[in-house]
Amino acid sequence: MEDLRIELNRKAGRSLVEQIVEAIGRSIREGHLYAGARLPSWRDLSVQLGVARGTVRAAYERLIDEQLIVSRGAAGTFVAQPLPAVRPTEVSSLRSPLPDFYQHPFSNSPMVFQVGIPAQDVFPYKVWSRIAAGAARQAAMAPVSYPDPRGEPGLRTEIAAYLSVARGIICAPEQVVITSGYSGGLGLILHALGLRGQTAWMEDPDANGAFHGGYQNDTGQC
Repeated sequence: MEDLRIELNRKAGRSLVEQIVEAIGRSIREGHLYAGARLPSWRDLSVQLGVARGTVRAAYERLIDEQLIVSRGAAGTFVAQPLPAVRPTEVSSLRSPLPDFYQHPFSNSPMVFQVGIPAQDVFPYKVWSRIAAGAARQAAMAPVSYPDPRGEPGLRTEIAAYLSVARGIICAPEQVVITSGYSGGLGLILHALGLRGQTAWMEDPDANGAFHGGYQNDTGQC
């Protein structure tokens, strides 16, 4: 394959498997091997590199574990589609003039155990659909007016009650504010407390996209 260039150094302090994994992984991350590209078979690549088939097989298995390639049995081995999200530091700054946040593959399918993604296979879709349909009918029959910017009063009442029982936090529904998501709530807090430009500790890994629109995700700077 023209885009797959692997140079092995048998005098290096790393195994041949690690060198093959690094070379293919780098080609994928740098975009030389596009998503869905077919890789050589174990036999072809082992002949090309002059190594045992087991060496190539072990390298491919490592790349599969890293979700960079997928095996489709007799059809062959292919570059994963979609590719897993990579940290901005692993992407060349010349590939996109946009900020790091907008390089996140938002439309791609989530990876296994990806942070911030619920388990869709156990989500109660039927119950959710029934509740959503009922809420839509109520909204259609309700008088047209501007809603409370703090959120639905009934929802804020339930949240205040939950905080009292589960967390021991005594608050009134008027003190609860509903946001559109984690990022929106975090941004509202930072602006309200005047923390913009300051540095804060955060857990690793954090939710992708939590710090954007002026918040630097990797450094933890607000």
